[in-house]
Amino acid sequence: MLLQPFLTALIVYREFTWALLPALAAVVTVFLVREPLLVLARQRWVWKTPHPETQAARRYASVEILILLLSGGALLRVWSPRILLALGGAAGLLTVLAVSLTVRNRQRAVWFQALSAAGLSSSALAACLAISPAIPEWGWWIAGLHAAHYLGGILVVHTRLEARIAARKPGSIMTQAFYRMRWEAAAAQVVIMLAAVALLLQGRDFYACALAWSAAYHSFDLWRLHNLRALLTPFTTVGKRALAASLVFSILVIAGAL
Repeated sequence: MLLQPFLTALIVYREFTWALLPALAAVVTVFLVREPLLVLARQRWVWKTPHPETQAARRYASVEILILLLSGGALLRVWSPRILLALGGAAGLLTVLAVSLTVRNRQRAVWFQALSAAGLSSSALAACLAISPAIPEWGWWIAGLHAAHYLGGILVVHTRLEARIAARKPGSIMTQAFYRMRWEAAAAQVVIMLAAVALLLQGRDFYACALAWSAAYHSFDLWRLHNLRALLTPFTTVGKRALAASLVFSILVIAGAL
């Protein structure tokens, strides 16, 4: 979810510059730093006694913040301070928000899932700016379309989690949380399919096909969640299928951008 938009932009550009290396380092590190920061936040506000992983979290956070500073310094040679501040500030705010909501166990809020999807897909913008001083129109399309695809997938994954939790209970009675998540996931697929129709009417055929494929795949996955056999499918298998579906999605987006 993080690297696919980045690689998609590179494939469309068909170019390579040295700035791609610090851009990629910054994109990956700003994602990884959430985990040690989350441990440190829990130690500060949730855990009442010291935990052994806290010291390791401090070390990892220190190294990752250093990498971010070095990457940012290198990118200042090709990015203006305004661009670096905009992208870095947005990433920092999203990281703080993610840690804060996760500590309070509110990370499944739909609005936050939408922000997370947008944050992950914005790696395409970093790739574009590492090659060109301005983001081309298709760069925004790559980021926006992947954000929609990711949001639809994230909501289906959370619905699957709620269904598996409910399946462990006596009688396998689905919980209210499951029905709420299923409704939200289904509503997202409807919106994505309507967006596909709108793009088709505008003559953006491949972009429309990408969104239609995303909505169809996730709708089918959502429909299968009432099947106990489907619920017992290992998450590694589910992940491989989702990756294959995302690769098809990205290929369609690339075809539309070229």
